[in-house]
Amino acid sequence: MEVWNEMHAIFNSELTSMALVTEKAGELARAIARKQAEPQHHHHDAPNPPLSDEIAELLWEILSLSAQSGIDLTEALAANLEKRNQKK
Repeated sequence: MEVWNEMHAIFNSELTSMALVTEKAGELARAIARKQAEPQHHHHDAPNPPLSDEIAELLWEILSLSAQSGIDLTEALAANLEKRNQKK
């Protein structure tokens, strides 16, 4: 992630990255809401990209924010899984 950002001159602050995460989460929520909308509610906007694209964009921004914050996601996810397993 860091190498890709450096190769493409992507240097956002953590605050900017958090704003991008929020934006992408909103776009995903909008796509899901439109997908679930009643058939009589037709939207005349451009067609929504597939949910997989929206999820991938959100994941990309989360990965970028994690890298900027010095978070090892492998470790963080393992710790979170352990915590979730203890709650059962």
